[in-house]
Amino acid sequence: MRLNRSFYSESDVVTMAKSLLGKKIVTHIDGETTAGIIVETEAYRGHDDKGCHANRHGLTSRTATMFGPFGQVYMYICYGMHPMLNIVVGVAGQADAVLIRAIEPVENIETMLLRRSMENLSKSLTNGPGKLAVSLGLSKAQNAKCLYNVDSDIWIENAEPIEINTIYTGPRVGMSIFVAECSNWAWRFYIKGNPWVSKPSHIEYPW
Repeated sequence: MRLNRSFYSESDVVTMAKSLLGKKIVTHIDGETTAGIIVETEAYRGHDDKGCHANRHGLTSRTATMFGPFGQVYMYICYGMHPMLNIVVGVAGQADAVLIRAIEPVENIETMLLRRSMENLSKSLTNGPGKLAVSLGLSKAQNAKCLYNVDSDIWIENAEPIEINTIYTGPRVGMSIFVAECSNWAWRFYIKGNPWVSKPSHIEYPW
């Protein structure tokens, strides 16, 4: 059963980034249902986080979804080619979102491989935000979709709970010098030891 609307209302985006770990993300696109367990996330906060699109660029046609109601999908295309899946959380207007960085594929892996033009299963199928989005069939067409709506083609379900001592954290990936002190914020969360995590962190702390 898909998570209800209230799940996404948590006002602390960092808490939400941890809460999404272990949840099952599901898509039903082009007649194919695919799914994976979320094993890595990153938090982005609108009002003071220079690494966040909404903070750097304000309200634009690209970032408008981030300023909308919680529980929406924010899809953007990185470098003009990589679709990136984000979940809008908290209070409408504060522009907080969680980037889904990696998933462990669990359903209809054959279709996921086909979408990625891969013949054999390996961790490179979904161990990065662009990779997992393609594997799940996601594109800009899912931007502003509500995860909790029964007719949405993307949703999140509960799965096996994650032990708190298996959640580790470190700096977010790809932060540049232009985001100043925000580049060092330990807002990347992942399940320690899971082979589908995108990359090891140079700095990691048990949460």
